[in-house]
Amino acid sequence: MKTLILLPTGIADVPVAALDGRTPLEEARVPHLDRLAREARVGLVRFVPEGLRDGSDAAVLSVLGYDPRRQAAARGGLEAAGLGVALGPDDLALRMNLVSTFRGRLIDFNAGHITSVEARLLIEALQSALGSERFSFHPGVGYRNLLIIHGGADLDLITQPPQNVQGAPFAEHGPSGAGGAELSALMDAAADVLAAHDVNRVRVDLAENPADRIWAWGPGRAVLLEPFELRTGRRLAVVAAAPLVRGIGAAVGADLVDVPGATGSWDTAYAAKTEAALAALADHDVVVLHLAAANEACHVKDVRLKVRVIEEIDRFVVGPLMTGLRDLGPARLLVTTDHMTSTVERAGSRAEVPWLLWGEGITPVRARGFTEAQAEAGEMHVDEGFRMLEYVLGGAPRATERPASGGRATESAETAG
Repeated sequence: MKTLILLPTGIADVPVAALDGRTPLEEARVPHLDRLAREARVGLVRFVPEGLRDGSDAAVLSVLGYDPRRQAAARGGLEAAGLGVALGPDDLALRMNLVSTFRGRLIDFNAGHITSVEARLLIEALQSALGSERFSFHPGVGYRNLLIIHGGADLDLITQPPQNVQGAPFAEHGPSGAGGAELSALMDAAADVLAAHDVNRVRVDLAENPADRIWAWGPGRAVLLEPFELRTGRRLAVVAAAPLVRGIGAAVGADLVDVPGATGSWDTAYAAKTEAALAALADHDVVVLHLAAANEACHVKDVRLKVRVIEEIDRFVVGPLMTGLRDLGPARLLVTTDHMTSTVERAGSRAEVPWLLWGEGITPVRARGFTEAQAEAGEMHVDEGFRMLEYVLGGAPRATERPASGGRATESAETAG
């Protein structure tokens, strides 16, 4: 049986006042998702265990059946793997955002969604000016780039994701711990290089946010995980533009599918990625199709953009996937999101996210649609998200069931569908 996992990061949200108390998923017109929900099993899952930072590094590992509490897989190492940058045993890799600041504050953690072409020119300038036996700069996708500290594997750096400190004085939230002062000095030196670059001069002339600083975070060494095929007996392919997700795929031995036009943002090549995912199923048992579009829309705090993105995913991805999978024969489709990203305050977000499982051997519960509320009303809540894959592939994860009488009772999912 073939299995496709559709992972539109950030598609789930909290109720938004601008939408009269509805979530973007409730507001969007999504006939294909709604049809799937009527033919599928719907519920909630928690991919990020309590105590871990709510992010795609832990969540995507969990989606693939790896317990993120037990895996030594820090973001920097994963992003290096996703960009094809080999790390030596003494290297420390960090995700490096190009960011925008104003009067000492970090105001935009993605520098106005700077393009990959612009970013590459800036990274090349940084490597030329500041690259050394100690530091090297590597271009990635848009604002997502990579810094390697050679000989830094033993550093105990403490860093913060820039999206968590947006609007705050950047000097108060910079790197600390062993190596923190050295890294801060590098970030300050990089600001001088970036300020003088023509890319930023043009961006200022066009009233776009300049990429005037770097922000290094998520330090990690080379990642080695048990191969997915060895764990499950199934061959895996990953269709993604985001370096982190590609890195997780590489770390578990997946085949990475390159798609021309895929941007890792909301203006990505939906149709091409969908076609690539269906084509990959011809010689793979499991395919993950990752879309960063809804998450990127959240970053600009534009709820209407997020609604539009969800509708485009429904039209250009979900609809064609349904047709393609029906023609393929026995197959299953899991639609979920690795974590919630809110267009309002992150404090309003919840740990659990909706999921929908459709296809061979799945008994539908006939939900009225695929929304956060319908998932909440579903009878199956998976509290240990890394066990969800067992069910998706035909097994029985531990789950918390909602009996018809209300309340919650623990029961094995083996009794369902």
